[in-house]
Amino acid sequence: NADLSPKFVVGYVESKDKHPDADKLSVLTVDVATEKLQIVCGAPNVEAGQKVVIAKVGAVMPSGMVIKDAELRGVASSGMVCSMKELDLRNAPAEKGIMGLDDSNTVGQAFFEE
Repeated sequence: NADLSPKFVVGYVESKDKHPDADKLSVLTVDVATEKLQIVCGAPNVEAGQKVVIAKVGAVMPSGMVIKDAELRGVASSGMVCSMKELDLRNAPAEKGIMGLDDSNTVGQAFFEE
């Protein structure tokens, strides 16, 4: 059964907790409308209450990397919060950090037009 659902979607960061075992990592609960994902994220600028771009498990990044279920220092992570650079968007800023989205974006909607 082919999964044809979009792999890059708008997610809402419901909560952000410190990773128990890594100073620079956060454990996020992200609502993507169809489900809630636990994602470990290293971006310094991610905050609860933000809308962000989520690469779901099965997504293929522009770099060719495939997003898989992973475990980061003992904490399960299903997906990735993306930066503009990782999405290969034009005008991506050079500094690291995730891309926050404004309220015109609906949680769960595809980020890229099919």
